[in-house]
Amino acid sequence: MKDLKETLVPVTMITDINKSAAEKLIALQTEYMTDLFNIGLAQMQALSSVREPKDVFELQIKFFKKFDEKLASITEKEVTVLTETKEQLMNIIEKNISGMSDMYGMADAGKLMQYAQEKIEETINISAHKQNGGSNKTASTRKSA
Repeated sequence: MKDLKETLVPVTMITDINKSAAEKLIALQTEYMTDLFNIGLAQMQALSSVREPKDVFELQIKFFKKFDEKLASITEKEVTVLTETKEQLMNIIEKNISGMSDMYGMADAGKLMQYAQEKIEETINISAHKQNGGSNKTASTRKSA
C-alpha cells in the first residue's frame, strides 16, 4: 500500500495543480463577468441621460475602451495562470519520467522507438532512391541542372 501511495504522488500533485488553476480561472472569469455587468449598467445609465448624438457616440467609445481594457487584462492574467500551470506540470512530468527509465521496461521501450525511427528513415531513403530511378545518376543530374 505504501508503494502505491508513493507511485500516485505525481498524480495527486497534478490533480492539485489542475484544481488550483481551475479555481484561479473561475475567479478571473467571475471578476470579468461582474465588471462587465457593472460597466454595462453604468453605460446604460449614462446613455439614458444624454440628449446629443455626439455625446452618445463618445460614451460608446469610452464604453468599448473600458470593455477592451478589461478583456485584455483578464486575458493576460489567464495566460499567466495557464503558463505557470504548464510549467509546474512539465516539471512534475520531467522529474517523474526520468525516474521511470528503469521501471516498467521504459529503457527497452526507448531502444525500440529509436530502432523504429531508424527503420522509418531507412525506408524513406529507399523510397526516395527508387523514385529517382534507382541510380545516383538522376540525383547528380538534378544537382547540375
